Amino acid sequence: MIFDRPTSIELLTAVIDFLNTEIKEELPPHLVFKLRIVTNVLQIVQREIDLGENLSKEAEELIKEVIESTQEPSLVELANSIKSNTELDKDSLKDALIEITKSKISVDNPRYSTFKKLVE
Repeated sequence: MIFDRPTSIELLTAVIDFLNTEIKEELPPHLVFKLRIVTNVLQIVQREIDLGENLSKEAEELIKEVIESTQEPSLVELANSIKSNTELDKDSLKDALIEITKSKISVDNPRYSTFKKLVE
């Protein structure tokens, strides 16, 4: 990578920490709630940068196991296969959809109680 430090992840972490430690205490309660929304969005972006490439590769592998494709496997192609009633192995499809959903939740909100139960 051509970029030196701080990395994108380090920059996002610094912004999140600054907002939570310096700014949060100075805001009235109605703005603290809005600040939580902002920090949650920044954390999602942070996790997507950190985990996104690996999770996408894992999803592609799962999709390859479910559908035969001549092109790069994608969620759109999987959805089209399901929609067109293509013969798919139901167990493989179910397993792939569960794993892809878990991957998405790990980025969107890893503190989600159902996600914690799924990964236990």
